[in-house]
Amino acid sequence: MRILLPLLLSIVVSFSSFAQKSAKDHFISGNEKFKAGKYAEAIKDYDQVLKLEPKHAITYTNRGVAKDRLLDYRGAIADFTKAITLNPKYTEAYLSRGLAKYNLKDFRSALLDYNKGIELNPKDAKAYNNRGLVRYGLKDYSGAITDYTKAIELNEKYEEAYYNRGAPKYNLGDKAGACTDWSKARKLGVKEADQYLKKFCK
Repeated sequence: MRILLPLLLSIVVSFSSFAQKSAKDHFISGNEKFKAGKYAEAIKDYDQVLKLEPKHAITYTNRGVAKDRLLDYRGAIADFTKAITLNPKYTEAYLSRGLAKYNLKDFRSALLDYNKGIELNPKDAKAYNNRGLVRYGLKDYSGAITDYTKAIELNEKYEEAYYNRGAPKYNLGDKAGACTDWSKARKLGVKEADQYLKKFCK
């Protein structure tokens, strides 16, 4: 299974004027460190932003994503929850929290977050792909296929969605459909599909 990680948000918005320079500098610095893979250092910068701007939802989300990369899923969930409290229509926070819950195998709670994120932004192919993984975790294979198919409708070259859709198809007895999806994923560059093609599609 391939899951897409939440993206870092680099939008600099709504810092109050008195703290603007310092908070903005820490925010930008945190994003640069995140992009360099220095997640622990990025978190320190985001901590500084939140001392100056304790209601900056994007910083909570970015800090949560950094914690997620460090496998601190519970810490990440706490940050995403704070971001949602500050902005209840913040799609990326719901989707990111859903991923952290998925990583903790809390599939039912993750599903609720993905449902809300997709309700807020029904055109997000990544959200459907990741919700498909949650449904697969719940052994809802038909629901997983529906989500992967929707992701592919939104992005016809979505290699992860083809790759992921193969497994529930295979589990439901559609070997031909599974092998077609894995072949498509391989052509689009998913090398991991080789193992399934060799094992199940001879």
